Amino acid sequence: MVKVDRGRWGRVFSPAGLVLAGLLFLAPFLAVSCDAPGGYGRAAPGGTTTYTGWDLATGGTPDVTEDHLLPAAQRRDDVLPPQPLAGAVLVLLVIGVLVAAGVGRARTRRGVVAALAAIAALFLLVNQATVRVLLEERLREQLSAPLPAGKEIGDFVHDQGGFAFSLLALVLVALGNLAGWVRLVRGPRDGDTRAVAGG
Repeated sequence: MVKVDRGRWGRVFSPAGLVLAGLLFLAPFLAVSCDAPGGYGRAAPGGTTTYTGWDLATGGTPDVTEDHLLPAAQRRDDVLPPQPLAGAVLVLLVIGVLVAAGVGRARTRRGVVAALAAIAALFLLVNQATVRVLLEERLREQLSAPLPAGKEIGDFVHDQGGFAFSLLALVLVALGNLAGWVRLVRGPRDGDTRAVAGG
């Protein structure tokens, strides 16, 4: 018989997943493809403007394809104001890591971490949708000519991998802790350690 210490595994998995979700804020969350007439912001047609999660949370300057920068006199604003929900996600991640690492009672820890991760995932989804609308509106204002036939504004704004993987990490942490919390509530014992057959 081999014993798997689920409590110890959870104490590692949860903070690691939350930290990963936070680190992914440094990766691209949204990009504006500048095939639109006249380009977008500082980017000429053919360039791409990329916003990381950190840019969205802090109002940082997005990255632009270097070889497609417009002349200084033709550049337009591409900086978004800090997004409250993106900032709230980061705060929830910090709280979640502290709870996952510091709370000793397994049922309380798992329940709180599951709730925090789920709320953070919801905020992340709503923030992404909100920012997409903001970018589409700004791109529409900056158009210098009609869109190509069959194209819509939304076709030039794209979700990126940083957002998708950050959301995935949050969902996995939420589901893993929810499952553990349910097991602890239903089980006759704390359930942190379970015997399984093994070699």
